[in-house]
Amino acid sequence: MGLRMLSAISDAVALIGESTGKKPELDALAFTDTAVYQMIGMADTIGVFQVESRAQAQMLPKLQPTCFNDLIVAISLIRPGPIQGNMVHPFLRRRQGLEPVTYLHPLLEPALAETLGVILFQEQVLKVARDLAGFTPGQGEQLRRALGAKRATEEIEKFRAAFLAGAEANGVTAVIAETVFEQLLAFGGYSFAKSHAAAFAVLVYQSGWLKRYHPQAFYAALLNNQPMGFWNAAVLVNELRRQGIPVLPVDIHTSQPKCSLETNGIRLGFNYVKGAHEEHINRIVDGRVSRPFTSLADFCQRTRLPRQMTENLILCGAMDSWSLPRRQLLWELGTLHLPENGLPLDITPESVSLPPLTTSEAMLAEQSVLGLSPGDHIMALYRTELRKHHILGSQEVTAVPDGQWVQVAGLLVVHQSPPTAKGFHFLTLEDENGMMNVIVSPRVYGRYRATIRSERLLLIQGQVQQEGGVTNVLAKEIRRLSERMK
Repeated sequence: MGLRMLSAISDAVALIGESTGKKPELDALAFTDTAVYQMIGMADTIGVFQVESRAQAQMLPKLQPTCFNDLIVAISLIRPGPIQGNMVHPFLRRRQGLEPVTYLHPLLEPALAETLGVILFQEQVLKVARDLAGFTPGQGEQLRRALGAKRATEEIEKFRAAFLAGAEANGVTAVIAETVFEQLLAFGGYSFAKSHAAAFAVLVYQSGWLKRYHPQAFYAALLNNQPMGFWNAAVLVNELRRQGIPVLPVDIHTSQPKCSLETNGIRLGFNYVKGAHEEHINRIVDGRVSRPFTSLADFCQRTRLPRQMTENLILCGAMDSWSLPRRQLLWELGTLHLPENGLPLDITPESVSLPPLTTSEAMLAEQSVLGLSPGDHIMALYRTELRKHHILGSQEVTAVPDGQWVQVAGLLVVHQSPPTAKGFHFLTLEDENGMMNVIVSPRVYGRYRATIRSERLLLIQGQVQQEGGVTNVLAKEIRRLSERMK
């Protein structure tokens, strides 16, 4: 993932250079831009390396990063080690001033002061073992390796005895020593090195800076480097729409092999068309050099693409510039007969009257060919009806008081059930205005498992939870949206 983000950042810089004549010097950034940190603190991070996930979006408003070291912490917090070691919430509460910074023993303060008394970094395992139990650097490294190894129970137990004995020699009670060792045991197997997190934090800041100041180039580069990151291309396109940056459809006359910048938006590239091989793309690009394509027959004659490829281009709107309905073009394609060595004759197809594709039909066709729709979000088609039934969207639910019952609806874009969540499931619903976070208890998931796993458009009834600037809906009932729309 890191290599893909490096590639995306490099591509974004190149796109900025092409459009402005000057490439930004990312290596010269001072990592001090307040606007970048404010954006990250608001969890406006879709596309930003390492801090775009649902879990990060829940944590960042509580953390409120203001400096580079905070980015290192943000990367390290949402990891199995701190989660399993029950270190995330204590750190955030201490960061917010909701509880005092404490240490299980005064000897731990030198090692844990920078992380408010909790263990976040792999290096701290060595420091804790040294300061509390008198381990040498060599012993500390052996302990770290044993904690991270599979099936190392016997080896770890040997270290436990040495750790408890060393702690006792330093005047630490057995209860405290045992508690600390259990924390190391829970944390160490999934610990994250601070040096590694610092290297990642550079990419966090650079990608955040590009999103803040050059979103058009940044998102075009992300689209050209899929799959990567937490969100798929469809979510990135919806994010662009919310930012007011148009995503222009594939067009046989203006699209490039990959997504490109235009004055008023991002033009989708031929790389997003299902079945488009490099040879097909080259035929289109080379074929239009001398003159534009004037008709479907002209296009087919000059490119000689497989019929299915041409059909996909029609379905995704790549030939809309002729101002002919897509259904009519599909009919015309079926009437064309173009032998391999046939003459470029202008053949007028039989005239028929066909109804145009509806908005929803066109959207579904684009989804099937591109994996996304550059037009409206599907939830926009339901918005008027949803308002009639007082079903809220992502904007309205953030203003609902804590504990109030609501109904929300959206497109399911993420479903997670991490091993550390004790059977809870986390859903992210998307609509035309943003995201909604839904928490599903094990009992509720058991009742609605089939619906969650089979449906994309969901209607959820539940209670609003407002905490630290983050809004969640605690689900009680989960239905197919189509049930309510009948």
